[in-house]
Amino acid sequence: MDTKEERVVLYKDEPDEHSGRCECGNNIFHSRVLEGKFYRKCQECGKTKIV
Repeated sequence: MDTKEERVVLYKDEPDEHSGRCECGNNIFHSRVLEGKFYRKCQECGKTKIV
């Protein structure tokens, strides 16, 4: 489990500037489903979006 605090945002509030890419430019994510929600975490900067 991560010790640092995660930044979790809703996709509808902060959509991707470029489809399928994080704001940092990375396109590799760790995805998971938790409580019926799809979470996408950037492997570069660690930002998590609920899609």
